[in-house]
Amino acid sequence: MLVACMAAGFLPLRAAAGQEVADTASGPQAERRAPAVEKWGGFDLLTSAIQDEAAQGAGTGSRAYGGQLRLGLTAHRVLTLSTDLGIVGMSDEYAFTQETTHGEKTSGVAAGMGSLALGVRTPPLAVDGTGRRTVSTGVNAGYTLLHVTRTITDCTDCHGEDVPLRAGPYWEAVLEVVPGGRWGVSARYRTYGGPSDLRDALVIGGTWKMQRAAERPPVVQVPVDGGA
Repeated sequence: MLVACMAAGFLPLRAAAGQEVADTASGPQAERRAPAVEKWGGFDLLTSAIQDEAAQGAGTGSRAYGGQLRLGLTAHRVLTLSTDLGIVGMSDEYAFTQETTHGEKTSGVAAGMGSLALGVRTPPLAVDGTGRRTVSTGVNAGYTLLHVTRTITDCTDCHGEDVPLRAGPYWEAVLEVVPGGRWGVSARYRTYGGPSDLRDALVIGGTWKMQRAAERPPVVQVPVDGGA
């Protein structure tokens, strides 16, 4: 009797040939979904153009090169908040020399810079069937602080002076490509406005998501007894 009852309870769960099957998922594979807030970081290489008049007045070249570290948050896949800190260098047209314990040294110009930006972007768009390779575009608005100095490196008592160059507000167009996993590549074209002595900047770098996407458990296919 017990065996018959167990068999009676089990048989309706079996899918016979030609029997309908309720399938609420596209397949048994587990799906991944992005968290509400994603944390990410990255490293960029950048080059920035300096206004000609500002460069002449400050005694520097008209182009700066450098690198920066970035940290950011993306909310609901479309809203971004980011900050970056970096160092750039440029040629010194008003260079001076000074005797040091290691001989005569020549000055150079370098700058520390930091930015804060808010942005909006498209949700990641899949470019293949797996959904792991994605592309997105967007726009950021931000503000850059710049501190430029002319001095001799590796010299504690050498002459140094501030260089009158400043940055300011900007907007930038963003393109990001994720070839798979948590790594991605981004390119940004930045245009400065207002009282900034910088004209524009091209920023290319890599990004890394600090957390994996949450995994949805696979959906079990439940057979529907056509004879019920």
